[in-house]
Formats: sequence, structure tokens, C-alpha cells
Amino acid sequence: MGPKHLEERELDFCRLELKTFFFTFWSIPVPLMRFFSDCKFAPNDLIFARGFLKELTNPVFLAYKFKGIFEMKILEALKRDKKVSLTLGIDIGSSNIKLVDLKPEKDVYRVDKIALQPLPPGSVSQRGYVNLISVAEALRLLINAHKLKRRKVATSVAGHGVIVKRLLIPPMTQKELEENLRIEAKKYIPDVEEVVLDFHILSQEAEVMEILLVAAKKEIINNYIAILEEIELEPVIIDVDAFALQNAFEINYPHEVKNVVALCDIGDSVTTINVVKNGECLFTRDVAIGGRFYTEELQKEMGIGYEEAESLKLRLKDEKNPKVNKVVSRVSRLISLEIAKSLDFFSASYPDEKINKLYITGGTTKVPGLKEMIEERIGINVDFFNPFNNLIVDANKFPLDYLKEIAPFTAVAVGLALRKV
Repeated sequence: MGPKHLEERELDFCRLELKTFFFTFWSIPVPLMRFFSDCKFAPNDLIFARGFLKELTNPVFLAYKFKGIFEMKILEALKRDKKVSLTLGIDIGSSNIKLVDLKPEKDVYRVDKIALQPLPPGSVSQRGYVNLISVAEALRLLINAHKLKRRKVATSVAGHGVIVKRLLIPPMTQKELEENLRIEAKKYIPDVEEVVLDFHILSQEAEVMEILLVAAKKEIINNYIAILEEIELEPVIIDVDAFALQNAFEINYPHEVKNVVALCDIGDSVTTINVVKNGECLFTRDVAIGGRFYTEELQKEMGIGYEEAESLKLRLKDEKNPKVNKVVSRVSRLISLEIAKSLDFFSASYPDEKINKLYITGGTTKVPGLKEMIEERIGINVDFFNPFNNLIVDANKFPLDYLKEIAPFTAVAVGLALRKV
């Protein structure tokens, strides 16, 4: 049975003062019953913050509460449950489900499982439509085929269902910001009652403060939770693709973290761009363009069906037909232009920050010549993102050729698998 819809519940803010831990800022639905044995009203689930516990001297834990005022001794509960574990990273794209499972080994991570399951055409759209039955069945096949034991899952959303904005607002306290967040959000989000909101304070000065506002459609979050629960998985983290990609980058390229670096995931129907520096998201944008554009243009130009056009796209490396190559070149120019426009907008907004490098990932980066065309268009060094660059990989279990083949598809899933609960 799927979860109750968030819109059916009474939402309010709840601040829990902790002395040792806090969760980072992106809100997620997560069952945490084991923390609430001392609750006056035990919740079925709360929307908690993104990802993992951090140790601080005087943090504040933010959560939405549902129907009731909770009286709890959460610090004692955390002490009783010190074990911190990784999650199963599941990236539900518009053409494939990607799955990654990692095992911690001291200060590094070992790749335990990598898997990819194609989805029927039209199962997921970048505008938020999800065919619950077909996606759940594909995921069930994937889980059963690989005999996965881990049940706690991190997944993510992107496209039109997500908005991430940096905002400059008048200075206010954390409590005032919590109380006024939805009012501020109405200036930028038309249907603010249809989304889940959260924020992260980036900086605060005497006359202005800067926050990162994140909004995700309740409908999409509910759909993803329903899919996971249908096959008896436990959704503990719902992230944003851009942040999951950033997480994978920081683990795999620690020497680059201090630089201004652009990350670009060119998927089937959405291209996600994230410019980062020192672990901070400076700019992010989702563009409704990706590998499906090649398929659709080949359909039109060649007068063939979707499946034949998709098959043709997958063997472009050996294609000699000038007509096909012309279509591919046209779409590659369009994708390159959209990436360039986004990076130009960033440069105009941050004239003092120069992008050192662009890392590209996603299945569409396998299209011949796309990397070179992007590099020529933006005038910045472009490299393929390797999500296994700083992970331990058993060459006998995952041969190098297999890793090279699957790497472009798995960057977001790796970032999700690195999340801790």
C-alpha cells in the first residue's frame, strides 16, 4: 500500500534542538519510528533533512511535523542507535533505472552492485508523469535479479518537478525564515501549495542574507515513495539529481573541490547542470533536452519508428549515412548551445568566478563528437566524469570494459548510494 498523500496532512514546522547532530538541509520523507519511543504522538513518518548526520557543536534540527506536537528525547535515541549505514542508490530516469550499492571500507567505499534496467518508452516524463506499474515492475526485476539485501533507498528527482534557487532576502532569524518561507516562495513558485519546500542559509550579513530555496512537487515525491514501498523497499532519502551528482563529484575528485567546476548530466530527456565550489552549489539548472531528441529527430528525418530510431542512435559510432550524421550534428549543436547558455548565465551572475572545467556524464555523452562540440562551444576543458574514480572496484567482478560502458549512466546513482542514514 502506498503512502498517504502529503497534501492530505497538516503541515507545520517543528524545531528540535540537538547538541550533537543535525541532518543536512534537503527535506525527505523518512520513517524514523525508532527515534520516537518517548513521543507523546508517535508519527508514521516525518519529512527530515537530506542525507546524513554531521557532528556540530550547536546545530538545529529542522523538520516538518504532521498532526501533533512531539515531545521526545531524540538525542538519547540517537545515542542508542549509533550505527550509520549507506543507502541503496536508485536513479529512476526516463529511459532506465540505475542502481548502485556500495560498502564502506575504512575511509573508502567498495562497489558491491551496479545494475541498469531499461524502462518501457513513456514510463517517466521530465514533466513529472510516472507510470507506477511499469516502473515498479522494472525495479522489481532489477532487485530480484541481483538479490539485493539492503532495503533503505535513496532516490532523486529532477526536471520540471524541482526548483532550486539562490535568493537574497532581508535578514531574519531561522525561526522567522521558517515561518515566512512559503510567503517568500510564492514570489517564484506559482503553485506553492503543491510543493514541498526547504532551504539552506548560505550567508548572512547586516543588510541581506542569501538562502538556497529547494522545492519539489508533492505528487512526484509521493509517486516515487509508492513505487519503492510497493516492492518492499524503504525510501529514506529523496534527493535532487544535481545534489547527488555533486556528492559523487566530491568523493571522486577531492582535489577539484576547491575549484569552480561545472557538472553536467545529459540524460534521456533532462540535462542537469550544476556549478560548484568548496562543496557549495553556486548555480543549478535543469534543461528539457537530452538523448531523446536524437531519437525523435531521427524518426522524423528517416521516416522510421521509435524503436528503430533508438536502435540507430545506439550504434551511431559505426554509422556512415550522411543523412543520419547530419541529424546527429544538428541535435549535438542544440545541446551544446543550451549548456553554453546556462554557463554564460552563471558567468554573468558571478563575474569573479571562472569555471575551470566541465565534467559531463549521462548516457547521451556516448554520442560520438558531442564532447568535442561542447568543448568548442564553451571554450572550457571538458572531461568525462568517472563515478568510480576514487572507489574500490574489483576488476574480476566488474571488468574495465563494463565499467567504461556503464559509467556514464551511473553518476547520480553513485551519489545517492553515498548518502548515509
